[in-house]
Order: sequence, then structure tokens, then C-alpha cells
Amino acid sequence: MIKVAVMMSATIRDGGGFLAEVRALEAAGAEMIGLDGDGPEHQIIVGRGRVVVGEPEGETWVKVPIPPDKSAWAATLADQEAAGATGIIVAWDPRLVDLLRNPEPDDRSDLLMSTG
Repeated sequence: MIKVAVMMSATIRDGGGFLAEVRALEAAGAEMIGLDGDGPEHQIIVGRGRVVVGEPEGETWVKVPIPPDKSAWAATLADQEAAGATGIIVAWDPRLVDLLRNPEPDDRSDLLMSTG
């Protein structure tokens, strides 16, 4: 299964809010959380009790834009996994927690049946 890293803004205005967002992302399944920056020294990635600068050695991570919906998210994950990537890196977006927890498109066929 492909991993997901999320790059957060390095400018933290509310420490409690930042930590709450990080905890929610990790609980939803984000493998790594990074602080965005221009150079490798600013791309600090924190995950599962370790701190590294840059990408983990021997792994291939691909930066992708945040997909607009669950169908595009599922397609992006499948495409990058098929291409041999270890993981994807996306910029923080409030929709990520839901996408990580529920990566498959919503099946609302029950609504179609009820509306005839």
C-alpha cells in the first residue's frame, strides 16, 4: 500500500491547532508529516517516532497536487503505486483527513434506489 506524507506550512500561528491537525492526520493514516520549505534542511519530516531531513533513503516519494475528489484521490494512489512509488507527498488541505480515512469514492447507490 502506498504511503502518504503531508507537508504543513512551516509558519505555525497556533501551536495547539497545528498539533491537533498533525494528530488527526496521523490517526487517519498519514505516514509522515513535513514542514514545507525551500531547501532540504527545511523539509523536516516527522513520523512514527523519528525525525529525518528530506525523504527516507531508498524510498521514492512523488509530490502530487491534492486531488479534487475521492475518485481522483483513489486514482492517484493507484497510479503512483503502479509506477513503483513508495509514497506521495501532498500539501496540507483540510479534506485530507477524510480522504485518508475514506479513500474510496462514496457508494450512494442506496440514495439512487430511494429516489427511483
